[in-house]
Amino acid sequence: MIKFDYNEKNFIKHNKALFNNSQNKNNQILIEITNMQPNHIAISHFSNVLSEIHDAQLVGYEPRLILSLFDKVKTFIRFYKFNKIYQSFGVNKFLSFSIKNKTLANQLAKKLMSEIKSKSDLENLTIDDVWVGDLIYDQYLKLYKVPTVNIESDELKKLILEFCILFCQWKDFLSKKTTKAIVLSHACYFMGIPGRIAIDLGILVYQTNLLNIYYLSKKNLFPSSEFHSYMRDFEKLDFQKKKNSILEARERLKIIFQGSTDVDQEYIKISAYHQKKTHTKLLRNKNPIKILIAPHSFYDSPHGIGKNLFPDFYEWLEFVGELSNYTEYEWYIKTHIGMGERDKNTIDDFVLRYDKIILIPVDTSHHQLIVEGINIVLTIYGSIGLEYAAAKNITVINASLNNPHISYDFNIHPKTIDELKNIILNLDKYVNNKVNSDDVYKCYYMKYLDNKHDIFHSNFQSLIKKMGGYESLFSSKFYENWINYYTPDIHSKIDKNLKKFVLSKEYKIKSNWS
Repeated sequence: MIKFDYNEKNFIKHNKALFNNSQNKNNQILIEITNMQPNHIAISHFSNVLSEIHDAQLVGYEPRLILSLFDKVKTFIRFYKFNKIYQSFGVNKFLSFSIKNKTLANQLAKKLMSEIKSKSDLENLTIDDVWVGDLIYDQYLKLYKVPTVNIESDELKKLILEFCILFCQWKDFLSKKTTKAIVLSHACYFMGIPGRIAIDLGILVYQTNLLNIYYLSKKNLFPSSEFHSYMRDFEKLDFQKKKNSILEARERLKIIFQGSTDVDQEYIKISAYHQKKTHTKLLRNKNPIKILIAPHSFYDSPHGIGKNLFPDFYEWLEFVGELSNYTEYEWYIKTHIGMGERDKNTIDDFVLRYDKIILIPVDTSHHQLIVEGINIVLTIYGSIGLEYAAAKNITVINASLNNPHISYDFNIHPKTIDELKNIILNLDKYVNNKVNSDDVYKCYYMKYLDNKHDIFHSNFQSLIKKMGGYESLFSSKFYENWINYYTPDIHSKIDKNLKKFVLSKEYKIKSNWS
């Protein structure tokens, strides 16, 4: 028997008393079922606002296809509690796709496989003018925990067949015109399939969690892409606000460089800018150009905020490795402390194959690397692009036009792979570029401080401290915290803000308590 703990029971009771969903059953709002407790707060309130605006019933769904009896039983057990929680705030129906039109799906899968001759072909794949290649690509990396795609693999063929079954069923279902909106937890992986189809059909699509709500459209296909307008949005602030924002960002970065983790990236547990010199001198003195490669987790949705210059992080790393063979620069690579074992193994293999590239111990402080002379950083779109520019005007070269610093020129943003190659082979022209330091602080402010994550909680930072850290949010204790925090006035304020956002058709919801 599946038992509910005290907090889960109270949350269900709280929702049943608060939400009374009895809308038109001819219209529906589709709600993705997720197991993240903080998101249940956001989804419950937002879905009920959508239900009221569109006079529609709430319908839950699971994003992956469940094929075997074993998987069905496992999923039932895993999601039993969450289905009950969704029912408590008005989800009265759950979609259950069975495999229909398998012949059609097989034909589509065969056609797609015949079109895929390279990784770029997979990345750029479209069906009926709907771009889906990135969803398949990232799902493959995530599912198989591998750094890159094997185009010839049976795993890819199997995954494309599952994708085609899902695509055909979602296309058929959403074409019936009864769905008024879809609420996604993520817009990447296979979770993004119904959203992509819905956008093409003119159905409203939202990505929703405790911190942000995004309205996705053909113009804005990805969440978390507001960085494209950072400069323009900052310039809309009044003079005093601009001045204060720069000062605030400068102070926050100062705290980060002092080694604090309790700043604006809640998930960071160990500082990369600690004050200890943990190793003897690491950098050699063979060349004035000293490059740090800052890799990403290979299977963590490389297309999460759009296309990059390379189809995945591994292809970029191999490109950099190949270039190292043709230069006399000093080459170094350092991973994140939190990087997983599979990622580490990939990096170890990479370093063995490119003997000019030296692996820096993971616990080395960036302060030590900067003092010893690192003067070029290569990344795709990492936060190091902001940090190194702020620390010492160090040149950072991104490998994506979809990076959080693209609005400003304190990093270098090559538009093509050939341009990136030319820059790397001629780094003497780019070492220690002088940047407008205020732009760094403007960007930091827009990235971390302009959005206060206060849609549902008036002070998200204090919530994290109260809960005992970011990871503590993901437990039933969060339900207890929410019930103790909740008041009718807070509910009214949240509802008003959510309705305003939905009716505005703006890309991202604005702060609620600012």
